[in-house]
Amino acid sequence: MWRRQVAVGMALCMVVMPHFSGAQQLVWKERNNVSVLALPEDTLLTFLRLKIIQKMDYSFFLSGGLYHNWGHDLNANQVILVQDLVYQCQGETKSRFRFTEKVTHHLGFQYLFDSLSRFHIDDNQFETRMEYRFGKKQSAFLSALVSTRLFNLYNFSVNDSGEMVRTLAASFLTPLTALFTGGVQLKWPMFGSLSIGVTSAKLTWVRDQEIYETLGTDIFHGVPKGKKGMFEYGLSFQLLIDHDLLKWLHWDCDLLIFKNTNLPPDISLRNNLGIKLAKLIRIRIQTRIYYEEQVREEVQLENFISAGIVVSL
Repeated sequence: MWRRQVAVGMALCMVVMPHFSGAQQLVWKERNNVSVLALPEDTLLTFLRLKIIQKMDYSFFLSGGLYHNWGHDLNANQVILVQDLVYQCQGETKSRFRFTEKVTHHLGFQYLFDSLSRFHIDDNQFETRMEYRFGKKQSAFLSALVSTRLFNLYNFSVNDSGEMVRTLAASFLTPLTALFTGGVQLKWPMFGSLSIGVTSAKLTWVRDQEIYETLGTDIFHGVPKGKKGMFEYGLSFQLLIDHDLLKWLHWDCDLLIFKNTNLPPDISLRNNLGIKLAKLIRIRIQTRIYYEEQVREEVQLENFISAGIVVSL
């Protein structure tokens, strides 16, 4: 009996395998890894053609400052190391359906001589997105964007004895923010896209409940003491720009706005200009603007200029 099953299995393999021999294709195009998968037409399965594009950019930047008889800042001598990692996997079918998985990681380490060391930049985002294209530039989408830091964030101050004291201000999953959106997207090839979230929900979750005692507050990022999280409902707006202004100048911009029905809008802007000096060497000018009334009433602004190495895979 088993011999008959083996013979039947070998016969099926001989019939099916020739059809799959050309079903997978791997193509390198610029810096994207493109794979094309297809099922044979003469099987009982419906013909499917799936194109998968993978892209990863990694950059490492170093900057520092040395001062002598500098009277404006105490312990101003410092070194800053920053690494950025962006990985994106995108799948698309002939039926106008597309899905995207994207991981964005920004981590910076700041060392002030004879003073302190800390993770100065710690932004991590995980995005899942599904789209259905119903026009050349228009599509309907569903997305989930999750953000958290990886390492502890401390506030530093000097006590009455002149000693440096640090206080925990945030940590991994404290807080975690998740934005769930459904709406319409307008896309301009080789430039960027505009997403309008007709319906959106924002989740803020606090893992470490001791943060309330540490900071001496009853509200942390809008979440009251004694609660694990908070849901908000409203509208969202996101503008993404990824465009080469010149052969040596690249513009990357991410503007995200979430409007709760009862609160002022939350605004997050990341604007980057990359100047190409050589094949792998870049100068980057980064501007970050952040505003959320439940965190701080003032608009937070950061400007950062650095030089380093950029690798695209």
